[in-house]
Amino acid sequence: MSHQGKVVQLAAYRFIRAAKKTRVINIITGISILGVIIGVTTIVVVLSVLNGFRKLATDLFLVVDSDVQLVSTRGASMSISDTLLLELKRLPSVASVHRFVEGKVLMITERQSGVVALKGIEQSAYKRMARFLDAGYEPLDNESLTIGIGLAQKFTATYKTEARLLSPRAIDDGLDALQRGITASAPELPVLTVQNYFSAHRAYDDAYVLAALPITQRIFRLSPADISGVDIYASAGIDNETLKKQVQAWLMEKQLNERYAVQSLSDKYEELFRVMKLEKWGSFIILMLIIIVASMSLIGSLTMTAIEKKQDLYFLYCIGMTKQSIEKIFLLEGLLIGVIGTAIGIGLGWLICTAQQEFGVVPLPYGDAFIIKAYPVAIERDDFLIAAATAVGIAVLASIYPAKKAATVLDRAARK
Repeated sequence: MSHQGKVVQLAAYRFIRAAKKTRVINIITGISILGVIIGVTTIVVVLSVLNGFRKLATDLFLVVDSDVQLVSTRGASMSISDTLLLELKRLPSVASVHRFVEGKVLMITERQSGVVALKGIEQSAYKRMARFLDAGYEPLDNESLTIGIGLAQKFTATYKTEARLLSPRAIDDGLDALQRGITASAPELPVLTVQNYFSAHRAYDDAYVLAALPITQRIFRLSPADISGVDIYASAGIDNETLKKQVQAWLMEKQLNERYAVQSLSDKYEELFRVMKLEKWGSFIILMLIIIVASMSLIGSLTMTAIEKKQDLYFLYCIGMTKQSIEKIFLLEGLLIGVIGTAIGIGLGWLICTAQQEFGVVPLPYGDAFIIKAYPVAIERDDFLIAAATAVGIAVLASIYPAKKAATVLDRAARK
C-alpha cells in the first residue's frame, strides 16, 4: 500500500474517533450506526423466520410427498430393477428411496362416497411419517387404510370404518359386467379398514388415503413389478433442486433419461414456492428502507464533518494530498461506519436467530393448536451475506455526496 493510501486510512479512522467540536455530529453519527445495526438485525431475523416457515411447509409436504420423484416418460406406470434402485440410493445426495403407486379412486363407505387420491407406499416410507400419525406407527397391512384427517371428517370415517376402493379400471370392468348380463362375474372389490389418521398439510389431509403398496397395486390392477414412481429423499443440507440435477445427471450417465423423468417438489408446487420467495425478498426490500433512512443521517454527519474539518483537510492538501485522496477519506469513513454497524447487526441477528432456534424464545400465538409452538427459524448464510453487502454498499453510496462536498470545502479553503 502506498504512503498516501495509509494516510487516507489513518485520517478516516481518526475522523470517526476524534472528538467533534459540534456535539450534534457525534449524535448523528451514532444514529447512523444505530440505524444500520437495527436495519441489518431486523433483516436477517425476518429472513430467517421466513426461511423457517418455508422449511416447515416443505417438511409438511414431505410427510406424503418427497423431495424428488422418478416417474415414467412412457405412461402412468413403470418398472425399475432392484439393482437400479440400489445404485440410486448410493448417490451422495440421496438419503432414501421408496417405490409408490398413486392415482384417483372412488372410495365408498356406509355413509359417504367420493373421489380421493390413493397412494400405496412401502413400510419404510410409512415408518418415516410416524410422528404425524394419530395412533402412532403400526405396520401397514393389506387390509388397512391410513386416511387424512380432513378427509376422515368429510367421510365421517372413524376407526374400523370399512371402505371399498374402486380404480377407474375396476369401474370399467363393472360397467362391462353389467352390459354382459347375468353370466358375467362382478369385479372383486377389496374391503379395507381405517386403521390410522395422518395430519400434515391441508393439501394432503383433505384428499389423500394411504395403503400398503401390494394392495394398492391390486386395486389399480397392476403387477407386483409395476409402480407409479420412486420417491427420493435428499440427504441433510441438500435442497430438492440440487437433488433433481444430480438424479438427472445419473440418468444421463445410465442413458435412462428417455425412459425416466425427474420431478422435484418445487416443480409440483411451483406457484406456492414462488409466492413464498416473493414474500421473502419483498420483505427484504421493504426492511432495507431502515438502512436507507439511516444512510440519510450518515450523509448529514459526514457533510458536517467535512465542514468542521476544513482546516485539517487543507493541511493534508498542503502536504501533498490530492482532491481524489480527500474524497477517499470520506468514502472510507462511510465504509467504516457501514462495516461497524453491519458487523454488529449481523452478530446480533445471529444471536437472536440461534436463541429462537434452540430455545423457542418467542412463542407462536395459540401455539398449542399448531405442530410447532414457537416461530420457526432457519439460518441461511447467503441471506446474511446479501444483507451485509447491501448495507455496506448503501453506506458507501451515501458517502459519495459528503466526499464531493469535502473537495468543494477544500477548494474554498485553498482559495482563501
